[in-house]
Amino acid sequence: MPQQNYQMGDSFRLQFVWQVPSRDYVRALFQVEITSLDLETQRYIVQIQQLLGKRQETAEGEARPAADLTPEYWQLVRELVGRKAAIAYEASSPQPIRLRYETLTREHHYFTRYK
Repeated sequence: MPQQNYQMGDSFRLQFVWQVPSRDYVRALFQVEITSLDLETQRYIVQIQQLLGKRQETAEGEARPAADLTPEYWQLVRELVGRKAAIAYEASSPQPIRLRYETLTREHHYFTRYK
């Protein structure tokens, strides 16, 4: 059974990873704050507070230089600040959370479900 390690109002770092159509990986590290708890589904409802770091990698995991980052992806990442999402209790570990590309483009309502 997943363990709840945080309480409402607590803050922690959360890393999301998306594989984009070019086959690159886009990684973003955020500071998030718990705004509520969903005890039934064992999830934190978090609000993204700040983008702390970013990285774009090739399909082989090699970091791209800053000059080679795809601006369109990073604009979508920056627009996540202020949004909310439901995060499983176990996702508060330091491991990155891999998400579908459609969550980044908002074709999937993962970051738009909670207002």
